[in-house]
Amino acid sequence: MNIGIVTTHIPPAKGYGGVSVTAGVLTKAWAERGHKMALVASDESIAGRLRPEQVCLGERVDVRLYRCYGFRRWGFGLSAVPKLFKLCRQSPVVYIHGIATWPSTLAAVFCSLLRRPFMVAVHGGLMPEHVELIQRRKPHKWLFYRWLTFPTLRRAIAVHCTSETEAEGVRNVLGEKARILLVPNGIDSGDFNVAEYPGGKGLKLCFLGHIQQEKGINAFIRAWLNVRKPEDSLVVAGRSVDGDYFEEFQALVEQAEGAIIYRGYLERGEVAELLAASHFLVLPSGLEAAGGMRENFGNVVAEAMAAGRPVLVAKGLAWDHLQSLEAGFVFDRTEASVCDALRKAQALDSSGWERMSRNGRQYVEQQLNPVRLGERIWQVLKKAVQTRLPQPLAEGTSL
Repeated sequence: MNIGIVTTHIPPAKGYGGVSVTAGVLTKAWAERGHKMALVASDESIAGRLRPEQVCLGERVDVRLYRCYGFRRWGFGLSAVPKLFKLCRQSPVVYIHGIATWPSTLAAVFCSLLRRPFMVAVHGGLMPEHVELIQRRKPHKWLFYRWLTFPTLRRAIAVHCTSETEAEGVRNVLGEKARILLVPNGIDSGDFNVAEYPGGKGLKLCFLGHIQQEKGINAFIRAWLNVRKPEDSLVVAGRSVDGDYFEEFQALVEQAEGAIIYRGYLERGEVAELLAASHFLVLPSGLEAAGGMRENFGNVVAEAMAAGRPVLVAKGLAWDHLQSLEAGFVFDRTEASVCDALRKAQALDSSGWERMSRNGRQYVEQQLNPVRLGERIWQVLKKAVQTRLPQPLAEGTSL
């Protein structure tokens, strides 16, 4: 079975985060199982245009890139039209990464017109708070969702969600009978080495992600400044977003008087070095009410755990069970709860930290193997090809 894959950006594209990474990991996992695929994506990357030979996903993946220009974040480019139409016409089933971008929307429309079975991974696009934010503040985008995104999603054989919160968001807009496939993102633990307990004084934290409101980093810093000890430090790495939010971040960096280091965008090797030098990764997504909870899974959490780093993470993603695993601390989206989690992290000795490190790594190895998880998705795609019809579920159930 040769399936079609559509994604807006694909590694080694730089600067476009989790959806791109997930598309690469899942495609490579399928290739390892010997599956054949054709993939269409934009050539966009902040480091320069990609060439097909740079996209190394396996010999069984036919990579077809189109020229992206104008609205680069959404992967706009007119040459996507013939490439996507051909992919949807030739492939027995299509897997689409993301919603409401140029290629994901076109692919969903083409599959619907051609009566081609397809699955959509919404990648956080329908998180409940994010949908509410769109309804309240972005009327034009909401109309786009109502006229194009929701009708095509209802025709999908399944909507792939990575957390129960994300599945709740899908049911809110598509109804309780929505066909949902609940499978977490995979992570190849073999790509990450586990470093020893970081030496030196103080609690060393790191944040990896865009400097934007939905990530909640400024609110986290304000809480951290209230409880940090003189030797504690925080390193922030990721693309900056121009505007008031980044200016506020810069002011907080100055207020910390050297305790916060901003390193901007880092290459993958530099990210590994930063994790190795840190005690905890922090992911405070949704901590600021105005930004809402946009994150659905948080790949960076899985990557940190694979590297043997415990995590401080906001409640409401796919990691609410993290504390019960003894692989980190989960905080409510209040300053008091953040401070409480930070105090627990400060009080942890090296033996307790090492136990958390082992637990996190073990969880990734056992529960987030990308080949095993990818095969669960593949079997649903395969069944759709065999039947050529969506398989309805009992009301309120998942695949």
